[in-house]
Amino acid sequence: MPEQHKGEIVKGWGKENLPVPRGPAFFECDEMKCVGCGICQMACSMRHHGVINKELARIQVRKYLLPLPKAVQVTCVQCQENERECEKACPVSPPAIYFDKNLLHLVFAADRCLGNSCLQCLEACPAKAIRSYPAVCATPFVCDLCDASNSGQRDPLCVNVCPYGALNYLSSQEHRFDYTVQDIRRKHADEKAALIAKRLHPLDKNSMGYPGWRQTQ
Repeated sequence: MPEQHKGEIVKGWGKENLPVPRGPAFFECDEMKCVGCGICQMACSMRHHGVINKELARIQVRKYLLPLPKAVQVTCVQCQENERECEKACPVSPPAIYFDKNLLHLVFAADRCLGNSCLQCLEACPAKAIRSYPAVCATPFVCDLCDASNSGQRDPLCVNVCPYGALNYLSSQEHRFDYTVQDIRRKHADEKAALIAKRLHPLDKNSMGYPGWRQTQ
């Protein structure tokens, strides 16, 4: 958000000044830029719960050894209607998790959700982007583009605070290679890590952690 200084609005220099998508949108994770600092997670938990607790963040950062250390982000990409596996898997009718066409993001209906004892939505999500933290929340939770009050004001804080520009707030209509960006990004972190590992060829875990010259005859 712009900073207010002595009665005047002073704009920042980051992505908060970029045009906001008008229709359905999501934020894209650029794994090759992510360094695993976790600032996005801290910002998310502060926005929704008022505390710094990465486990309460709607966005998660997984760490891998490929063999080089690599961080891979996990979050909901606000799937298109025919691809919302979480909504299809919900056992109640109407589904407790659904895309609100007025708010333009996924929401959980707390009065219908069966709570953390169900979690069929989480199991159905290819990316495992739905979160569950029973000690704090009676129901699962998912990225709402930082519209925590369900007022329709989408403002993903993680995108604005990422110091490495590893997150982008995009329209769901954006296409690449004849596919929507969501189709490309809707992958499990393990699958993303495996794809990144291929780019490191011919490096492997043995060549880094247990190089040949260290082996004794």
